[in-house]
Amino acid sequence: MAATPPAFTGNLKKALAGLRRINLDGLRWRVFDAKGQVLGRLASQIAVVLQGKDKPTYAPHVENGDMCIVLNAKDISVTGRKMTDKIYYWHTGYVGHLKERRLKDQMEKDPTEVIRKAVLRMLPRNRLRDVE
Repeated sequence: MAATPPAFTGNLKKALAGLRRINLDGLRWRVFDAKGQVLGRLASQIAVVLQGKDKPTYAPHVENGDMCIVLNAKDISVTGRKMTDKIYYWHTGYVGHLKERRLKDQMEKDPTEVIRKAVLRMLPRNRLRDVE
């Protein structure tokens, strides 16, 4: 008997909103397997593909990167004591509401967000970053 594939557990609304903004003509889809890979090294490879730096037609002012799919996001590894020492901060907007979450807790909650933030923070801070 064939096993059914697991259901998508990420934020589908966010994923579909991102796909609607992007012109998909001429783009390739790259699949990355994160099983056993170090978070920073994987994120830098994805950032290069998103910017299109691996193509001969690269220009810094033109978005010509490819789409990326990451499999097995929950199986990434980190070096050192980052799993317990790395902290993600965000502010709610209210006075005194600086929230924090450790990498270990974030991996339990949503491992795709860890990879997404690592890649997003490796992209240049300009208008093309918002599109990717």
